[in-house]
Amino acid sequence: MGRINILDTKTANAIKAGEVIERPVSVVKELIDNAIDSGASRITVEFAGGGISLIRVTDDGCGMDREDAEKAFLIHATSKLHSIEEIYSLSTMGFRGEALASIAACSDVTLTTCLKGDAEGTKVVYEDGSLKGVYSNASCTGTTVEVRNLFKNLPARYKFLKKDSTEGMYITGLIEKLAVIAPEISIRLIKDGTTLFTTPGNGSSLDAVYAVYGKETAKALVPVNFKYEGGRIEGYTGLTSFVRGNRGLQVVFVNGRLIHSKTVSAAIDEAYKNAVMKNKFPVCFLMIYCEPGTVDVNVHPQKSEVKFSNDGDIFRLVFHGIKDALAKNGEAGLTFNGIAEKVEEEANAGTQLRYDFSTTSVPSKASSKPSSAPAASHKLGQQGDPVQANKLLKILSEFKPDIEALKEPSDEAPVTANEAADTVPFEEPAPIPAPAIIEDVQENRTLTDIERLASADFVGIIFSTYIILQNEDVCFIVDQHAAHERVLYEEFMVKKKPGTAPAVEQVLTPQILTLSWEDYSFVEDNIERFKDNGFELELLGDRQIAVRTVPLGKAGKQSEVFSAILTDLKRDVPSKSEIWYQLIQTTACKAAVRAGDRLTQQEAMRLIQELSKLEDPYHCAHGRPTFFTVSKKDYEKNFKRIV
Repeated sequence: MGRINILDTKTANAIKAGEVIERPVSVVKELIDNAIDSGASRITVEFAGGGISLIRVTDDGCGMDREDAEKAFLIHATSKLHSIEEIYSLSTMGFRGEALASIAACSDVTLTTCLKGDAEGTKVVYEDGSLKGVYSNASCTGTTVEVRNLFKNLPARYKFLKKDSTEGMYITGLIEKLAVIAPEISIRLIKDGTTLFTTPGNGSSLDAVYAVYGKETAKALVPVNFKYEGGRIEGYTGLTSFVRGNRGLQVVFVNGRLIHSKTVSAAIDEAYKNAVMKNKFPVCFLMIYCEPGTVDVNVHPQKSEVKFSNDGDIFRLVFHGIKDALAKNGEAGLTFNGIAEKVEEEANAGTQLRYDFSTTSVPSKASSKPSSAPAASHKLGQQGDPVQANKLLKILSEFKPDIEALKEPSDEAPVTANEAADTVPFEEPAPIPAPAIIEDVQENRTLTDIERLASADFVGIIFSTYIILQNEDVCFIVDQHAAHERVLYEEFMVKKKPGTAPAVEQVLTPQILTLSWEDYSFVEDNIERFKDNGFELELLGDRQIAVRTVPLGKAGKQSEVFSAILTDLKRDVPSKSEIWYQLIQTTACKAAVRAGDRLTQQEAMRLIQELSKLEDPYHCAHGRPTFFTVSKKDYEKNFKRIV
């Protein structure tokens, strides 16, 4: 008895705030939804300190009288909904009546508003989740909501926020996208007192894209206008030559609401299949309109996801809409089919490298003349030019060995890399530690495996790839490429002294890159972090930067590599996934023997000895296993000698 308590309003609102208000961008989303619903023609969004210290949204909409201004902060108070029957036919942005109550529960809020035509306005002030006062105010236009000290009374939520620059990036990215879906509204974004952009508000989505993302993006778009089974899709989709390294500019709206949908993403991918290269994503701004009763917008607290009554119809609408748009612009049949990769492979075919396992040194180009010394044939393909590997290795060799560099603890979860080493793309997974072994029996067995591997007898090499060894009743199968890659990786990591600057090269002619305001703002706030990762950048203003240095070996690929490190830094990934470690991984992979290279018995056994001495002899630099074991009992079971 007496276990069930009815929570007081303040506690209930604080709990609700945790569901609706995840971070500063959640506040901005709720406030701008209300501003759009107010019928505003101009909206100004201001923020400072990543939105944690200040968010201010001002609109010239209909405003509120004193009674409505007070009611707006009550839980489940809304002007958008009167009965449950209306929830399936809503066309407004906000409707649950939780926004202001939730925001006030976790911050200090001041609302200033005036009903159009009234001579006097109203000011409502909340602090620490409690109403401090309702005051008369001078007449104003529309409504202004000012939010300060977000999550000051919810420290558990506050500690999960990211850096101010990252939180600010989320806000900038949201406003960029909303400006496109509301081209009839002039939207102004101010960050830390500086105006980033202002859209014209002339009703043209393309003009809004131009104002926010620039001329290059606007020129690369083609119009989409298609109908299917009662649904309609409008907007713009990008030319197949204009792609990015992530889905950041695949912007999708359903009935005016910014959403994420796996169905829509799959349809976009299918529409561009064989027309863009792997791991590249087209740009698109798509507005999907369907009957309100066929889409549920109330399946997510932030209303960022929706549920369609018929996913198949939505898939076909998006797929055929994009294909139709591309066909009208002569791009429907464009395909790559790996032709560029094949040309590069053929151009590099026949190059040979020699490997000396007496030292774990870089392979050198073999003479074109016959040689009596054993040579390993190394066919170059997408893995690149070994000359670049030599350049990086030369820099690495200048570092003083520091064995402690290999002993840094890693917080990363194990990563599985299923791709063959010969076809690893640029964005490779980070190295992973040996799997955690809990039981003593397992640990002893694994250690014994390494000891037995080191003293195993050579049996042979099959498929010019797998080294076979035997120790009593255990057979070891070693992947020569994975094993050598790990040997080189740990050697290079020892030479990478902690705290040293990355190896870089000067760009002959600085490349000018035009970014979105979201990315430009992030770069501006993190320019030293980019320098730490090999990029010396100059901010030119108007969303443009100049790239003056890049990590060694990446000259000529400034845009591609910069995009990769930008994505890493925006996601706050651990240091082992940053560009320097990727370079060491890639260099080790390129310098290692390949599948198909012919090794002598002496070379193979030298490799096994090197492998057995490593800190992690179990995985290559990308996480693939270096060897596995098969016992005599396994063979006997397979041949039915035992059951």
